[in-house]
Amino acid sequence: MSITIMNNETPWWGEVNLDKERCLQLDIGPLSVAIEHDAHEWRIHSQREKEVDTNDNRLHKIVGQFSPCYYQDVARYIVNSSSNHIQLLPALADRSVVCRPVAPINLDAGASVTLYVSTPIYLMINVVNSKTSLLQELATQRLSDTWFGPSTCSGELCYASATSGRLDLQKLPYRIQRATTPLLIHNNADDNLLFERVALPTPLLSLYAAKNGQLWTENITLTREDNGDFAQLKLGKAPLKMSFVNGPRKNIGHSQIIRAFSAIFN
Repeated sequence: MSITIMNNETPWWGEVNLDKERCLQLDIGPLSVAIEHDAHEWRIHSQREKEVDTNDNRLHKIVGQFSPCYYQDVARYIVNSSSNHIQLLPALADRSVVCRPVAPINLDAGASVTLYVSTPIYLMINVVNSKTSLLQELATQRLSDTWFGPSTCSGELCYASATSGRLDLQKLPYRIQRATTPLLIHNNADDNLLFERVALPTPLLSLYAAKNGQLWTENITLTREDNGDFAQLKLGKAPLKMSFVNGPRKNIGHSQIIRAFSAIFN
């Protein structure tokens, strides 16, 4: 059995050559995945460990000849490809993720605030040949559904995150299975803005990696100009001294007017 040792200079994602009758096991936070390459198929075994603390930065990656066992779920894939190469790729959620500040925030007219929020990543498992084919996508943490909007007739279906947003980046715990986003809010309107929840538009964001392997997104700026629901959403540039990992699921450009405070805040 060969073992890939993870360290600060070796990201867990990327391409892996997995010959037939070999297996790759990846444990990241509460998610455990084993990928088998057989003569005619790929088998993906997965489970989320209930006894593993989501605050524990568990990361193990092993490649060798062994049979995975004790997994809750297994999926089998037969593909039109003889490739031995698979790609492990982190991605952000396919819906907005609702996070909460530690306590509700009252933002005075003319004031600004930066909130740091983290959201769980997904694991994309691809077969790489002349083109990349997605086999399976798994959330590192199971997220519950939540409705976000002023009423049941107006709003959007989101995911709910158990982690709070922080005003102080140093107080936001580092989690190997989460990506951090700086959210800058400008209240240029004449009235105060009170918000208790933030719905982060994760499908619009890209992923970047710091040298220590921590995942980040570009920053987001929301600017409220009038005493109403609309604000300008602007995506920032790529973080400095970080490497690009994965792009957005949806592309809206760098700026857009949205109904921010009925859809983003509630």
